[in-house]
Amino acid sequence: MGINSRFIDGLSVAKGAREAGWLFGEPVLRAGGVSTVGWCKENSLSQWQKGGGWTANLYGGVNTGDDWAGVFIPVNELPITQFTTAQWSYYMTGAETAGVNIVVWIHDPTAFEKRAEVTQVGGSVAKAAGWNSQDFTTATTGMFYYGEGTTGSGLTAGTQYAWSQFQADTIFSTWTIYRISLEYGWEASGTLDDAWLAEVSLNGMYIPLHPQAGARAGGETKTVYLATVSDSTDDVAIITPAAAKRVVVHSVFMNTASATAAQFEVYFGVVATIATAGATPVCACVLDTDTQAFETAQFGSDGPRGAIGEALSIRTSAIITTNGNFTIVYHEE
Repeated sequence: MGINSRFIDGLSVAKGAREAGWLFGEPVLRAGGVSTVGWCKENSLSQWQKGGGWTANLYGGVNTGDDWAGVFIPVNELPITQFTTAQWSYYMTGAETAGVNIVVWIHDPTAFEKRAEVTQVGGSVAKAAGWNSQDFTTATTGMFYYGEGTTGSGLTAGTQYAWSQFQADTIFSTWTIYRISLEYGWEASGTLDDAWLAEVSLNGMYIPLHPQAGARAGGETKTVYLATVSDSTDDVAIITPAAAKRVVVHSVFMNTASATAAQFEVYFGVVATIATAGATPVCACVLDTDTQAFETAQFGSDGPRGAIGEALSIRTSAIITTNGNFTIVYHEE
């Protein structure tokens, strides 16, 4: 899980960190509440402009105080007195009430039940539409903490301080960092639209952003169901992706309650039929209750992809009114 990177000359680290060969581990995606997070390798906003080819897509959603999306970076017991600089950049869909802020997770290396998270106020960082970058130093203010086993600290939980004050504190100065996260959310109200974290540097060490082995790009798997409309030959968009995202189809289930034979069509694009120029076919089959009433198409998690912002459409070739239905399993990336 570790990133085999150089250690900074003169850097004090916990016993065994140099032997283990890593100081900052591979990033992990996490989210809570209504927020979502996923790896993104391509979109129309941040493609090719920054980073190493992957971005972490953070979607805050409708915030009610406990909704957040973030990137967790394990840290191999770095003394907080040794953490002095960080930089990160991210693209935001629009101007928001909060940007992507840093959280430093610390504990007593001799008593793990004593711990705290030191959070940067989300509203204090860059939050304009477009590309934003943020610098963190020992002079950075707007840092507050909550934790357990913090008796004896000269700092008050919930009060904002500079990072240097944590480094000089009676007890925190002896503690170590076990995780650093870049987070988006935790607002009491409002909606935080998509942001893409592209670059992270900690203590001058670049942290590659990419999925871990076995992880896939995109958000969580979703399922949508839709019955045919009264004139089922009319094309209907069953899925319209969020701004700057694309649909990836995992599977399609189709069934009919009509004796009229009709071709069930699933395709990308908002066009008249699956054969119309501009449509990208996903699957098609002829169904009726006399011969075959249902069919499935399985693609796995790396199935057909639409273009950025392209809808997935359904229709039937003959009118069966509302007697047909489609169930699509998919994700967005």
